Amino acid sequence: MRVVVAILLLVPGASACTEGSGSDTPIVLDARTRLDALGARWMTTPATITYRTTERDAGDATSPHQCLRQLVGGPGDYPSNLKKGLRICSGIGQMRLAWDPPDRWRMDQTAPGSRLTLLSTSDGSVRCHVAHLAAPRCVAAETNGPFGSLLEPPALSIDQIGAVVRAGAQRTIAGIRSDCFTVEGGRAGAIHSVEWCYSPDGLLLFLDDTVEGRRVVTAEATEVSRQVSDGDFELGPA
Repeated sequence: MRVVVAILLLVPGASACTEGSGSDTPIVLDARTRLDALGARWMTTPATITYRTTERDAGDATSPHQCLRQLVGGPGDYPSNLKKGLRICSGIGQMRLAWDPPDRWRMDQTAPGSRLTLLSTSDGSVRCHVAHLAAPRCVAAETNGPFGSLLEPPALSIDQIGAVVRAGAQRTIAGIRSDCFTVEGGRAGAIHSVEWCYSPDGLLLFLDDTVEGRRVVTAEATEVSRQVSDGDFELGPA
């Protein structure tokens, strides 16, 4: 998937700038303008980032406790199944993103009981199942997977939700200061909210994309490199 974004780049992370005419009067940048500028920088900034992830779809247990009860049944099942159940019900996984816009990206997703690779280059996108296989089994990818919002400019979600962007508190993520923004809207029972946190140079370090009663997807950076490897974009096990 190729996304081209054309936008006047502003200084990411800055809350004010000075007019080019020499005026000393500061111009305060609204949250939407700052978020668009950071999102545009992300769409042109190569990086390799490992995220801690959570994912829950409609119909899934809404808490680890509820999930565990569904999986292991009564107390008699605890000795053999409790450890496995705790691992599955934690909801925590990991995803490594090799990001080389505009033409190349690769996601390697791991969670209890599953392992999946999504690879996109100028030749197209593929979805590869790699767990328990000597070689990956790949098919053409129809979507960018549950973490596809990481690959899109914020404007796509904002326009879909149709609400005002709000600036949040700064956070330190993977040792990097980040500026955070949220947008929330929709009808009762299906409220859609998204939160983004970007570093000043445009790295997307945190994403929470939630639709009430339907899905919850979060990704928080734990390791960050501003380099990418050509080897990441060759088909093969992660």
